[in-house]
Amino acid sequence: MNQVDPMELLDLVNLVDQAVVTCDAAGVVCAYNRPAAGLFPLLRVGEALSASAAGPMALATEQGADGFDAAFEGRVLLGHRETLQDHVVWLVRDVSAVRACEDTLLSERHRSAFLERAGRRLSASLHHGRSVRTLVRIVRPELADMAVAVLPVHGRGTVWHRAGPADTEESGQVSAAALQRIPVLADALSGLQSRPAVASRHELDGLGDAVPAERGEGGEALVVQLAGNGVSAGALILVRGPERAGFTAPDVELAGRFAERAGLALATADLYSQQARSTAVLQESLAPEPLPSVEGVRLGAAYRPAAQALRISGDFYRVAPHPGAGVAFFFGDVCGKGAEAAVLAGLVRQSLRTLALTETDPVRALYLLNQALLGDESRFTTLVNGTAGPAPGGGLTVVTAGGGHLPPLILRRDGRVEQVAIDGTLVGILPDPFFDRADSHLAPGELMLLYSDGVTEARGGPTGQELYGDERLSRELADCLGMPAGAVAERVELLTTQWLGGRSHDDIAVLVLQAPPDPRRGETSP
Repeated sequence: MNQVDPMELLDLVNLVDQAVVTCDAAGVVCAYNRPAAGLFPLLRVGEALSASAAGPMALATEQGADGFDAAFEGRVLLGHRETLQDHVVWLVRDVSAVRACEDTLLSERHRSAFLERAGRRLSASLHHGRSVRTLVRIVRPELADMAVAVLPVHGRGTVWHRAGPADTEESGQVSAAALQRIPVLADALSGLQSRPAVASRHELDGLGDAVPAERGEGGEALVVQLAGNGVSAGALILVRGPERAGFTAPDVELAGRFAERAGLALATADLYSQQARSTAVLQESLAPEPLPSVEGVRLGAAYRPAAQALRISGDFYRVAPHPGAGVAFFFGDVCGKGAEAAVLAGLVRQSLRTLALTETDPVRALYLLNQALLGDESRFTTLVNGTAGPAPGGGLTVVTAGGGHLPPLILRRDGRVEQVAIDGTLVGILPDPFFDRADSHLAPGELMLLYSDGVTEARGGPTGQELYGDERLSRELADCLGMPAGAVAERVELLTTQWLGGRSHDDIAVLVLQAPPDPRRGETSP
């Protein structure tokens, strides 16, 4: 076989853009092409491969390796060796750009994975305090050795939460005056510093215990605004110790992207907390008042709103001691359900309480209430308004005025169930309404049941669509003979919810007025 002329081979390999270096068996350079000269500018024909001239290629030759993948003069080189007769040919490629793209892709995947994990953890709770503690934990050690969240200023100061080395966590307070002496932090809290800003060690000294001095000289901090829903939800301080490199441009970008998610999570949690507080106030103001203890009248009630999460209802009732004797009461159901219905129920209830101060006639009070509600077709209610007081000879005299509500039921001592027939239009609909009155006598032990349509119109049973109905309610009430008022109310609610079988339902309310037993006849309290 003819010997290969290196120069002839060189003429050929100069036609390709890959670096080619040919050496003899002793590692002496015989020829190299122009791309090789660009990668290895110190190569010389007739000289042995050296570390200074050929770097990883020289080391691979010395070790007898078939290839190398190493950095040289700021480039990442990938080479492999071929044998051609008594010569060695090195084929070398500059893969710096490829590796940089791969590193960038891996880095972006890592950062995206971090943001995804952070998003899941931040959205796992709507409790503002837990959300703050979670966000300062998440960034360690990905972005910082220590993280401090400073919340917006309210009044003369605010609070901070910190997560530090060894998983230590602390919180405290800082004054508004101290924050104003740290411009980079004050700007972030006020929304004026939208981009992350690097802060020197001494700039944060005014925070005291929030950023302790033991982070040491040479450390670096990054202050990031936590923006949520267009306003600042606080500021995040990321602190790196002296043994760790400072924040690079990708670090700053990642911190900003994380802060966007964290700020939104904090704003959402804060909004939820405000709504929860408002709901609690609404629940407290609209929930039925406790039943009073009044001589001569036994009382019982049950209350189950349709909106269980809010625990507020469009059904309402109130029982209060009557100025003379016995009690004054009202029981009603406003149009709609949920928060809007509950607010209207609160308005009606407050109006009736105010009217009771000057108007003792239950029918007249309905006419006055009707005038107050006129003007808005969506504001109307059904209502039973009345009084219950001791009757001559024992028992109770119950006066009821009807405003379009379901007729009360009376459970007699012999087990009969009677309807109290009271007519009347809805309250708040017509400028010229009609309201009726009925006087009932409850013998000792007898009771009157007032209920909302959430009982009789409850859909359930075997088919899931059958109404509970008036007849079923009357039969079940008859079975309550001998039971006290409180137990009757609870039983009616229990039977209704059992009928529903866990299905959605309208507001349910029940009120029971009962005449106490007559001890002169040997009757005892149930």
